[in-house]
Amino acid sequence: GYTHHQHAVATTFGHLLLSFSEPLQRDVQRFLRWFNLFNKNPLGAAAGYGTSFKLDRQLTSKLLGFDGPSENVTDPITQRWEPEVELAYDVAVMMDHLSTMAQTFILLSTHEFNMIRLNDRHCTGSSMMPQKRNPCSLEAIKAKTSFAHGMVVSLLSAGKSLFMGYNRDTQWTKYWIMDLVEESKPALSVMAEVIRLLQVNKAQMFEQAHTEFVGATSLMEWMVRSWGLPLRKAKMVLEKAVKYSERKGEREVSYQSFKQALREMKIDIPVTEQDVERLQRPEAILSQAWSIGTPSEKRVREGIASLRERVRADRDKWIQKRREIEKAKRLVSKMERDLG
Repeated sequence: GYTHHQHAVATTFGHLLLSFSEPLQRDVQRFLRWFNLFNKNPLGAAAGYGTSFKLDRQLTSKLLGFDGPSENVTDPITQRWEPEVELAYDVAVMMDHLSTMAQTFILLSTHEFNMIRLNDRHCTGSSMMPQKRNPCSLEAIKAKTSFAHGMVVSLLSAGKSLFMGYNRDTQWTKYWIMDLVEESKPALSVMAEVIRLLQVNKAQMFEQAHTEFVGATSLMEWMVRSWGLPLRKAKMVLEKAVKYSERKGEREVSYQSFKQALREMKIDIPVTEQDVERLQRPEAILSQAWSIGTPSEKRVREGIASLRERVRADRDKWIQKRREIEKAKRLVSKMERDLG
């Protein structure tokens, strides 16, 4: 795992992918919330003040698949930009999540990281350099994310300083939101395919999990957990041990450096060279991660099971929405036949 683009602590690729699924699941929740928030029927509002025709707005709501009519006819006309900007914000947040995934996969696929290899389908060559495999599909997702940000600002700006009733300004919100949806819609399927087809370099990941003092935090927590040392003091010991190990060209905390740091801090705890080595092994670090949401195999499997349940529940909600719309269409068709 990384923080600040530097080695941090041991994790797993499965846990990383699971961490990406959580914000996407929240995106689904946002879209559901958007649907429920704005699924009100504006028909009958006319230019913003209703009409003398005796419209049955409850009936038209059923025919069009709305939850019901808007409570005030002026509101949906004056604020006819609002559903678009809310949807645009939800799309922009989703694109931010996909952009984070894209940048992560781009870095992990570079020669310097060499942890994954993108499928040729998602790479392009260079106009000049024959060896290049450029991650253009992922870079396109990042560019589309910037486009989404711009659309949110444009839609927000269109909704400012409107006088009551209809304003032509809001007409442009229809064009912009359609452009945004069309630009962003392919990003989800592309990202899904990127993940499905990429190759994982397990050996490289395992090797990197043994370097750059990834096990230092595990050693520190062991001192606190097993010997009751204050965290502040244990951290100072490991900071010294890391520094001494670096001077010797080590990439893990060495037993000699650890003992030297303990002596300087006047701390006497029984520890063997085997203990120091064992506590820094990635598998030992992961075995200690027992809390919900951590990268241990058990917790990752639980997280996958939980995600599947939530996805199934959300899918059922969307299926119900679609059924309601289809029911409304059938009702319209029946009325057309009866009138014909």
